[in-house]
Amino acid sequence: DYTVLLHATSDRQKLWPEAQWVELGARLNQSALTCVLPWGSTDERARSELFAQRMQHAVVPPQLGLNDAASLLAGAKAVIGVDTGLTHLAAALNVPVVGIYCASRPEKTGIHSESALNLGGINQPPTVVSVSAALERMMAE
Repeated sequence: DYTVLLHATSDRQKLWPEAQWVELGARLNQSALTCVLPWGSTDERARSELFAQRMQHAVVPPQLGLNDAASLLAGAKAVIGVDTGLTHLAAALNVPVVGIYCASRPEKTGIHSESALNLGGINQPPTVVSVSAALERMMAE
């Protein structure tokens, strides 16, 4: 069982802090979920590898094309991600998704799906506790 963590985005302002991803990974590992950290660029790969080193059970896959990324998302127990296209794709695949917003307004660019919850907003990133609680609600449904 695995959860995909979509930490990467083209706008650095949309990034959720490293420490929060690592803490979230530890919580997921306690729930017997492996964290999968996909990437698209060299910088994103380095960030994925850094996160994986700090998590007990984490995998950094090879670079994925869109079809392989969609397969990865479709097989996940859940997806947690920042404001990026792959997070929206996961919701379209009807996977439980928690969207993390740090620099945009989820009411405008959020994930609109029965399988998704949006947290945070402009300069109001969600806490690890709120993301974990949202994920528990999504997975319980």
